[in-house]
Amino acid sequence: MAFLDFNGKKIEIDDEGYIQHQEDWSKELAEFMAKQDGIELKEEHWKLIDYVREYYKEYQVAPSIRAVAKQVAEICNLPNVREGNKHIYVLFPEGPARQLVRYAGLSKPTGCV
Repeated sequence: MAFLDFNGKKIEIDDEGYIQHQEDWSKELAEFMAKQDGIELKEEHWKLIDYVREYYKEYQVAPSIRAVAKQVAEICNLPNVREGNKHIYVLFPEGPARQLVRYAGLSKPTGCV
């Protein structure tokens, strides 16, 4: 395991940067992680992060890529899910599993996110 130094606290992460204890998550930590990746989290990002966290709370699993793409299409007023899927990579260039799920404070997904 590795650690991320954040606000004087050591946050346990795995080798790919996913936090290991959800109770360590905060919006400030998400912003810190995003900044390290060169991303400034804006309203669209936060709506998706909140969606992923709520979905996980209800189902104990991250949403599918299609579900995320549908949310992106709705949030960003895009015409369809296909455009939502493309826009995910505008918001999270390394992909939803690598960045969106990490910033939401969830473990690395085992399925297709």
